[in-house]
Parts: sequence; C-alpha cells; structure tokens
Amino acid sequence: MKAQWLTASAVALATMAFATAGTTPAQTWRQVGPPGGTVITLEADPHDLKKIYLGTSDGHVFSSVDEGAHWQLLSRIGTGQDDVVTHILVDSRDSNRLYASTWTLYSGGGGVYRSDDAGHTWNIIGLPKETVRALAQSPTHPDVFLAGSLTGVYRSLDSGTSWTRITPEHHDDLRNFDSVAFDPHSDDIIYAGTYHLPWKTSNGGKDWFPIKTGMIDDSDVMTIIVDPNNPDNVHATACSGIYHSVNGAQTWTKYQGIPFAFRRTQLIRQDPRNPQVLYAGTTSGLWKTTNEKDFKRITPGDWVINAIIIDPKNPDRLILGTEREGVQISENGGATFTSSNVGFHHQHILDVAMDKDNAARALVVLTFDSDAFLVTKDGGTSWAPLGPGLKRTDLRHVYAAPTGWWASLTTGGWMKYDETTNKWVKAGLYVPEPVATPAAASAAAKSKTGTKTAARPAPKAKTPVPQLTAFLVNDMAFGSDAWYAATAGGVLVSKDAGKTWKSVAKDEFVKQPAQSLEISADSAQVWAVSQKNLLYTADNGATWSAKELSFAAAGNLKLHRLDDANLYLTSNMGLYASHDAGRSWNRADVRELQFQDVAGNGNAMVLSLQKHGLLVSFDSGKSWQRLNDPLADSYFPVVRLRRNGGLVAASATEGLLTLEPGARSASAGVGVSQVTPAATGIAQPKQ
Repeated sequence: MKAQWLTASAVALATMAFATAGTTPAQTWRQVGPPGGTVITLEADPHDLKKIYLGTSDGHVFSSVDEGAHWQLLSRIGTGQDDVVTHILVDSRDSNRLYASTWTLYSGGGGVYRSDDAGHTWNIIGLPKETVRALAQSPTHPDVFLAGSLTGVYRSLDSGTSWTRITPEHHDDLRNFDSVAFDPHSDDIIYAGTYHLPWKTSNGGKDWFPIKTGMIDDSDVMTIIVDPNNPDNVHATACSGIYHSVNGAQTWTKYQGIPFAFRRTQLIRQDPRNPQVLYAGTTSGLWKTTNEKDFKRITPGDWVINAIIIDPKNPDRLILGTEREGVQISENGGATFTSSNVGFHHQHILDVAMDKDNAARALVVLTFDSDAFLVTKDGGTSWAPLGPGLKRTDLRHVYAAPTGWWASLTTGGWMKYDETTNKWVKAGLYVPEPVATPAAASAAAKSKTGTKTAARPAPKAKTPVPQLTAFLVNDMAFGSDAWYAATAGGVLVSKDAGKTWKSVAKDEFVKQPAQSLEISADSAQVWAVSQKNLLYTADNGATWSAKELSFAAAGNLKLHRLDDANLYLTSNMGLYASHDAGRSWNRADVRELQFQDVAGNGNAMVLSLQKHGLLVSFDSGKSWQRLNDPLADSYFPVVRLRRNGGLVAASATEGLLTLEPGARSASAGVGVSQVTPAATGIAQPKQ
C-alpha cells in the first residue's frame, strides 16, 4: 500500500477544525513499514475463530477479524512502553472479556490485566509489579485462573478480582515460574514449570512435589500442555529439549531428532484432531512430528517462534508469531508459509535516515544482527535489505546523503553504501593542515622581524598525507556545494561529496568537539553546536563566528532548523528557541517534559518527547497539543515535516508513520488534546 504524505497545512486545518468543533479529527496514522516485527503471543477467540489477538513486547495489543489476514492496533497495556505481553486469554464465557499477563523490562511493572470491551481498554486486576510470565483459565470452572510469576503461583477463584499465592513463600525451588497448566478434568491438579524443572500439585496447591524424573537437571520449563482428551498425556518444552509423559508427568522421555543447538524450545502445540501431530516452536524455527518421534524443521532456521495457533476446524492451518518476521500463515500443515503482516508493522528501529527532499526514500536500522539495514525508495511500498560490509554493532548513525547512504562508526570515521557492488565500504579521507618544519617556521619568524636571513631558501612545509579520519562523527549536513560534519575533532567540510575532508577554518573554536549542525536551504548558512558555542557562517563557510551559549551546561545539545530564521535546540534540560537565526535564545520551560526531536514547516511544529508521545503546535510554539492515539503514544527518535509536505515520524517500535487525512471515524481518528503551557510546563517563547 503506497504511502501518501500529508501536507503540513492539511494537518493544521484538520486539527484546527477539530479544536473548533470539538469532535474526532479527520486524520489517521498510516504505518508504512517495514512490515512484520516481534510477536510475543497469539490467541484466538474460541467463540469466533476468525478473531485473533496479538500481544507485543511493548504492551501493544493488535486484533484481526479475518483470521490473521489483516491487523489493527487496538490499545496499549500498562503505562509505559516496556510491558511484555506474555499471554492473552479470551474468557471462555464472554468474547468481550480478555485477560492478559505482563512483565516489564525496566519500569518494575507487570501484573494481570482485564479488558471488558474486547481489548480496547485495559485495567490491572491483580499482582501489580509482579513479573507474570504464565496465565491460564480452568477448563472446568471458568472462574478459576492461575498466574505464574517470579515469586510464585497465584490463583483467583473469582475471575481475577482477588488473587492468593498457592505456593509457599521464600521456597528455594518454588519460584521463577515460566509456565502453568490445568488438568482438563480437575482444576485442583496443576502443573507448573520453573527456571529449574517442573512441579505438580493434586490438591489445589496445598502440597507440591517435583516431577523431574527423566528430565535433564536445570531445565527451564517454558511450556506444559495437557491433552484435553487424555490427562495422562503431557508434554513439556525446555531449554534442553522436548519432553513427553504418558503417566501424568510421573516420568518423562526426551524426544530425539532435534539437534542440540536447536533444543531451546519455547512452546509446543498439539493437533486438536490428531495427538500424534505436534508442533514445536524453537529459537531455530518450527519443528513438526506426525508420529510423536521424528521431528523435522519446516521453517527457515533463523525464525524464532514465539506463538502458534492451530485452527481446530482446519488443523492444516497454522498461524505463527515470530520474533522478526511477524505473522506467518500456512494452509498446508507447514509445508509452505506466507507472510501476513498487513497492518502489523512493529519492527524495533535503532536509527533512521530520511531524505529531506525525496519523501519516498528512507533507511531504517533494526535491532537484529542480520539484515539490519532496510531501505525503501517508494515511500514504504517495498523494503529491501542492504548488502554486507557494516555491522549493526559498529554503527553510530546513518545519513541520507545526496549521493547515497552514509554511516558514521562507533570507532570513528564513515562508511558509505556502494550501489555498484551492493556493499558498505570505507569512505572519507581526512586531509590535515600542512605542518611547517621548524626551519621554515624560524625563517618565517625572522622574516617578520626584519632580521637578515641566509640566502638559501627555507625548507618547504611538509606535505599533508590524507588519512581515513578517526574522528567520532556526531552529525552531518549536506549542501549543494559542500558537506559538513560535526565531529570530535571539530567541524569538517568536504567539497567533493565526501571523498576528502578538512577543517572548515583555522580558527581554534571550530576545532573544538562539535555535537550537531544544520544548513540553510540555499547552503550559504551553516550553524553548528561546538562545546559552549554556536558556530555560524553566512558565506558558504568562508568565514566563521562563534557565539557562547549560556545554557551549554544543559548537555546533549541537538540543533534543529525549522527554517533559516527559526532554530531550536533540544537538550537534557529542555527546549531552547531562536527566532533570529541563532542571535538570541529563549528557553521553553520544560519542568517535566524533555524533547528528543523537533521539526517544523512554517508555523507548524512537531515535538517528540524523550519518554514517549508527540506534541504539535500551529502557532510557532506558543501553544501545544498532544496527539492522542495508540500509535502516537510511542518513542519517536526522528520526526520530519517536509518542505514538500508531510508529517513523518520514525517510531522505535512501530516503523515509519505518516499522518494523513482519513474518513471521520471515532475508532480510527487521531485525537488531539489541547495542551496549555501551565499543563505541560512549556512556557511561550519570548518574542
């Protein structure tokens, strides 16, 4: 689906119309890729098998009403962006009631959540701040639920209203639970897997006994499933392989056939019609057996399988949730798979480069070690990986240069992408200034004082030797006649499209470490932040001046040019604005909000917050409005309002997004809340 960028004026009109009418605005986010991403859990509605729910590693819940063909973002669980949705359950009595378990990566949250409106909103109902990694509903008494966390197994007898620990507190082994399961005939019989072997109770948790016979010691038991038609038939998956029991887990037998390197099996599912057919999801692909003996891999080995749905009416239909490829569907029992990520764009992005002049051209860097660099030339309609030569771990930043993609390195210097060889290659020769020999310097000094010198000519200055620059590159800007780089060795310039670089001037202030820079539309003006100073040239770099910044101690200064008069600096301590090309600066009071990026077009501005979310202004920063939408409540390292129109945002977890006009819809519209300076701590810039 080809992206259509929304003009800044259209955004302004839509938002102002909303502010006047007080209704849902006629604008919607559009995700333009890359498609796919990390799926943590999948769950089908038992009352309507076409309806599927998907949970992610940042609290997002997606849904599909056509059995996975299309996806729509419903909501976010939790208050942060680090809630890992480990399980979603659809209540066996009510399709509108969902349960979810979560744990958080950083914020110390987590717990059990419930939705009473089919996943649109969520409320925590139990175990707050617990790392809940397992959740189950009793098949015999639907009011009974189990939750497994790092501190124990908890049970609810009233549909999640209250929870009681049913494992002893501070037990050396009954902790760090990764899986729980009910016996299909009795909810007093419970299986629970820990980071170190499985346990079982037959009396609702009063007594627990280990069930490890036949299992390799120290196995992390990640899944336990019990055959709904034969409670003695139990399977478990662990870091050491797949285990099978035919006597209610009294003893286990480990399946053979899966090589040791692929034995980290995260889950197992049983064909609902044929118990001998099993599917095992591992960190090295999906494996299948049709005889409970011989497992064969049926997907690429680099797929990480996190979730599996088997259609009970058509067991040949499989729906997989993967770590990178998103949703994959097979209609023939795993013989072939087809990507099914329409509406699911959830790639985790580390960095992005977007062409300011060509809206259809962008490069994103993903968190994966292989094929980390994906590029689009058609606004997100298609994406392709770039060739080898550059490791993600060696990358500092990527840039969209007029001649192609450039990357700065963690060790200093650059690489560029060579379209002819489809490889990243070293680039950028640094040419140091000529160094005069001592004799030449002495002769020059005597000449200045009028002292007579010998008739022989002074030795020539040493010829500079070009070298690959080892300076750390913090920022780049590209003009029609010159490129500029803010580096640890000062501001550098290249007049030959990056082939050679040198210092922009002999002044010492331009040789101080530079953090950020911008260039005017006609390339004549360049601004750079260098330690305590704002550096400036208005004559294509021929002469430079320095103005001390009183707020330089704020740290992490990043320069943003809206136009040649309006400049902004984001920092660790707030936002600073200049409306006279950098001559004077005023601070926007940010008592609570810290900004990551800012972009603008005329009076329209967009701010991305360091924590999450977007603010917009249509009066040059005098007042602000927050975009209210599950997609807008993300972390955006880069935002752009292009000269040729279009609000584009690069989300750390949702890929590239655009904001564009759409049908007026209460469910699909993007809400815009009026934000006053008093409410946000943002003071109106002084004029």
